[in-house]
Amino acid sequence: MFSGFAKSITLCAAALAAPSLALAGPVADRIATTGFTLPATGSGTSSSYCVGGFCSIGPRLYLAPRSDGSYWLGWSGSDGGGRISLLSGSSIASTFVFAGEEIRGLIAHDDGSFAALLRRSADNTLRLSRRSASNAQVFSTAITNSVAIVQQNTGDARLAYGNGRYAAYFSVHGSVGDYDGHEGDQLTYLNDAGGIVSGGWNWGCSHQMAGLVGYHAGMNTFSAICMSDCYASKGILYNNSRNLFAVDGGCNGTVWGQFGQLAAADSSWKLAFVAQDRPSYPAQGVGLLNFTATAAVTPSVKWLTNTTGTSERDPVLARIGTTSPERFLVGWRESAAFKLGVIDAAGNFTVALETVAGIGWGNRDESLRSAPGGKVAWVSLPANSTSLKLHVYSGGAGDAIFTGGFQ
Repeated sequence: MFSGFAKSITLCAAALAAPSLALAGPVADRIATTGFTLPATGSGTSSSYCVGGFCSIGPRLYLAPRSDGSYWLGWSGSDGGGRISLLSGSSIASTFVFAGEEIRGLIAHDDGSFAALLRRSADNTLRLSRRSASNAQVFSTAITNSVAIVQQNTGDARLAYGNGRYAAYFSVHGSVGDYDGHEGDQLTYLNDAGGIVSGGWNWGCSHQMAGLVGYHAGMNTFSAICMSDCYASKGILYNNSRNLFAVDGGCNGTVWGQFGQLAAADSSWKLAFVAQDRPSYPAQGVGLLNFTATAAVTPSVKWLTNTTGTSERDPVLARIGTTSPERFLVGWRESAAFKLGVIDAAGNFTVALETVAGIGWGNRDESLRSAPGGKVAWVSLPANSTSLKLHVYSGGAGDAIFTGGFQ
C-alpha cells in the first residue's frame, strides 16, 4: 500500500509544482490541488434553470489542457471582459484580455494556439477567434442569426473541434416574428480557416435549458445534445430531434433534469445527467446514458443512484486515458459534498464513490477535462473572487493521451 501511495505522490508532483494532496481515499489520494491568484476579480453568479426551477450558476470557466501539461483557462471578469490565462506549473504565465467580450468556449490546439468563443454583451453578438500562443489573431468570424440574438437568458454555450472543423453550440433568444421572446439554440460549423460551412441550424431545441457538444473521433461525427423542456419533445435530445431519454418539463423554462458531461467511449458516447422522478417520467437520480450517432441503436441508461433525484446536482464525467478497459471519473454534488468515483464502460463502480474534501466544481457546468497522461483536470472559482483552484486527478502513468476534443 505504501508503494502505491508513493507512486501517486510522484505522479502528481510531476504534473504540478508543489501541490497539496487531499488524503481521504482511493480517489482523493490521487488528486493534487494548486492555488492561483487571478489578475482580476472573476465574474459573479447569474440566475438560470436547473432541476425543477430557478438556480444560481457561478462563473463560467473553460479549461483546455495542452499537450505539454499546461492549461489554457478561459474566464470572464466582474468587469464583463474575458480573459485567457496560461496555467503553467504553479503560476499564471500570461493572461490575454478581451475587453467587453465574455469567454463562452475554448479549444487548445496542438501547435500551442487556441480558439475562443466570444460573446459581446453590449450587442448580444458572438464570434469565434483563433489566436496564436502569443495571442496574435489567426482569424475572427462573426456567427450571426437572422431570427435571434445571443442573449442567453437560459442554456449554455459550448465549443468543440474535430477533423478540421469547429462546432459552436449555444442558446439564443428569439428577436423577430414567431421567434420573438422565445428561447432556442443554434449550432454553427466553421472550418480551420474560420469559414462557416454547411450543417447546423439557427433555431433548435425550445427551450434549451442546457447544451453539450462534442466530436467523437471513432464515429467521425459531432453530437449536439440539449435538455429541452418542450420542443421537439421533453427530455434529452440528440441533434435537435431524437429523444434519447424523456425528462419532464413545463414548456416554461422548468425542467426536471440537468446535464453533466459527455465523454467519448471507444464506440459510443457516455452522458452523465440528473433526472428527478416525476409522474409519467420515471427516473432514479444520477444516470449514465450510453448512445451512438445511429438512431437504430437504442440508447440505454445505467442508474448510478437509486433515488428520486431531489438531492443530486452538478454531475461530472471524463474519460481516464484512452486505453482499454475504458474507465471514467464520475461524480456529483449532494448539498455541499462533492463525490467522485471511477466506473467502467458499463457504469459499474471499480473505485467506490467517496466524498472528497477540499474540491469543488461549477454549477450546471461542464467541468472535468480529460488531459494527457491519463489525468483529469478541473478548476473551481467562487463568485466575485480571484482565488482559483486547479484540481488534477492522476489516473495512472500507463494511460494513453486523450485525443478527443470538446469543451
